[in-house]
Amino acid sequence: MLGLGIGAWLRIGAVLAVLGGLAWSHHSAYQAGRTAEQAAFMAKLNQENEDAGKAAEDWRARYRRCVDGGGLYSFETGTCDD
Repeated sequence: MLGLGIGAWLRIGAVLAVLGGLAWSHHSAYQAGRTAEQAAFMAKLNQENEDAGKAAEDWRARYRRCVDGGGLYSFETGTCDD
């Protein structure tokens, strides 16, 4: 077999096994990092969406109170002119 003894083939096999294990562990760590980053990004995005929804609801409530009270809502200043 290509002139190599059994000891040489065992060393080559051991080196390949170590390299394969390192490649697998680094790939797993990379994937775990990506998953964690995606989860953090989605949490931030959901929080921003929730904050935007609350802000829109607050604006709508101020607008309705103004109009229901007989006022004129100024979109330019965001105030109610009675």
